[in-house]
Amino acid sequence: MTFAAPKRLVLSRIYHSETGTMSNVYTYRIEKDKLAVSVRLKGGENVHGFIFVQPSVYRHLGREEPVDVFNSPEPFLPLVTNDGDTLLVAKDQVMEAWPVDETEADELRRTSARSVILEITLVDGAIRTGAVLLEMPSDRARPLDFLNQHTDRFLTLFADDAIHLVNMRCIERVRPLD
Repeated sequence: MTFAAPKRLVLSRIYHSETGTMSNVYTYRIEKDKLAVSVRLKGGENVHGFIFVQPSVYRHLGREEPVDVFNSPEPFLPLVTNDGDTLLVAKDQVMEAWPVDETEADELRRTSARSVILEITLVDGAIRTGAVLLEMPSDRARPLDFLNQHTDRFLTLFADDAIHLVNMRCIERVRPLD
């Protein structure tokens, strides 16, 4: 089953400099929702603002989630800062993003998948502790197996303070606490 994002017909006015006239142009735009997020970049800067998600996507039921945006193949994402500036942020330069709201799917996954508490040290020395869901065959459910087979750019870490998306390429080491 596929779900299409709602589209809206938008009227734009275009100025033609050679004739000095204006004309109407109708375009379709995909409706998006704004979600508050903070990102920490490799250079150490924290950027607070908003990302945009579609109200429905083809990969799963419900709206597009931050994990979908950060793990999509596109190398950049738009982020509107709290000051109103639009930044095109390179995902490979994002060490982590937070807070990510827990979805109904996350709640279901947390009750059905085995979780393990990990202490993750990032390349800049920051330490994050939380649970990851080992959604793996039971004979390969070690943290090492999970980390070695995790192909997404960002790992979802269920910490006490918030859900963090941690860039796998920014992890220096991991210590299982279970």
